[in-house]
Amino acid sequence: MTAALVNVFALSFIAAMLAAVMLIAWRSFGKPRYAMIWAIAFGVATVEWVGNLFVRFHASDNLLLCSLVVGLCCLSNALIAIGFVQRIRPGATMTPLLLAAVAAAIAITTIVFLFPQRDMRDAIWLFFGGTMLAISAGTIVRSLRTASLPERATMAMLILFMLVDFGLGALALGQGISGEGERYQLFRLVLVLLYPLAFIGVGIFSVFLVAADLAENMRMLATSDELTGIYNRRGFEESAERAIRNAQRQRQPLAVVVGDIDNFKAVNDKHGHSVGDRALKHFATRLERMVRRGDLIGRIGGEEFALLLVNTRAQDALEVVERIRRDIGTMPVEGRNKIVMTASFGVTGLRPGDISLAALLLRADRALYRSKLEGRDRVTSAEDLEDRI
Repeated sequence: MTAALVNVFALSFIAAMLAAVMLIAWRSFGKPRYAMIWAIAFGVATVEWVGNLFVRFHASDNLLLCSLVVGLCCLSNALIAIGFVQRIRPGATMTPLLLAAVAAAIAITTIVFLFPQRDMRDAIWLFFGGTMLAISAGTIVRSLRTASLPERATMAMLILFMLVDFGLGALALGQGISGEGERYQLFRLVLVLLYPLAFIGVGIFSVFLVAADLAENMRMLATSDELTGIYNRRGFEESAERAIRNAQRQRQPLAVVVGDIDNFKAVNDKHGHSVGDRALKHFATRLERMVRRGDLIGRIGGEEFALLLVNTRAQDALEVVERIRRDIGTMPVEGRNKIVMTASFGVTGLRPGDISLAALLLRADRALYRSKLEGRDRVTSAEDLEDRI
């Protein structure tokens, strides 16, 4: 048995395993659409490699079957690229890439039947595969600056495998029309050595990315408040501690705010917990709309929320929170009851001796308590409060 046949046997088995792994990932981890698309892609690749074996053993002269196998290869490559696109843009249409796969398959079939040129046939499917990998690498992240380490690693590997495909495509063009002689032998040798590695690598890194996405989703679930979607106490504290260290390092101002919905128990008692939940979501939404991107918002208690305003002095934070307080008091909660809430706030700024979030929360809590004592629906600064004493 030749090395090429051994590779095809191995690739058939590996493609089937990758399809099974992706199907399990789709089924077990929230049914992400891109995982299902990758499962289909590797399923198609399994059929392609099995078909390749059948052609080699029983139908090497059947041009239609040869064209079908190459068409399945194009379809598999297109589906892999579609999976990467769907991962970033779940609503994106699959039509353009599927049409590209059909066009490549038609071009290859035309060459097989009308212009039997081995160099053009092989070059087209390799160049098509490289193009799909380029699209995959280009759509793996929205921004390189915010990309995670698994995303960066996967992008680098996809680019490497893309170069393998393009290099093999260029080498295919040098093998001649009929595929004979030393150049043909060189092309076949490099193809046997490198193409399986590229295929397996794409599969492994696709699985790696699904696992990384799962880990990130688990982390988000552990640090997010299920009701409002903002940080829970754990998530807020972890992110705030990092922001405080960064602010101290760069000597930038920072403010922490603690807010509490006034008389929230009365809302629950009068209207029921479903309305109370809606009020909490409304409050979180208003906070998100009133602060900048990069500021932190967390629900740290039942009806208690915290903000961390980066690069903001305590005095400036008072103005921001005052706008938030007025917004909360004028925007009724959506629903039949049209409840209008008020909220009280305590504000403090980062001081040179602050080494953790706990000190800032303690001061902000004291200021919040003063807001409650003085009649609620107001904002109190911890710094102003200390000046009065």
